[in-house]
Amino acid sequence: MLHRFDSPDFADSETALVAACPEAATLIQALRDCQDPDRMDELRAEIFQLLALSFGRAEAERRLLPLQ
Repeated sequence: MLHRFDSPDFADSETALVAACPEAATLIQALRDCQDPDRMDELRAEIFQLLALSFGRAEAERRLLPLQ
C-alpha cells in the first residue's frame, strides 16, 4: 500500500537547505550549480525513477513538476 507524505516544495537550494536534514543538505549542496542541461535531464529521470519506486508515479510527478 502506498502512503502519501507531504513535503514542501522549494524554489531554490537556499530555501531547501533551511529545513534539510544533514543527509539531504549534502545532496542539495552536491547538486548546486549544475548547469549542463543534458546531465540535469538524466538526473531528473533518475530521481523520478527513485521517487516513483518509493512513493508512486503520481507523487513523483507532483514532486518534480515545479522543476520542469
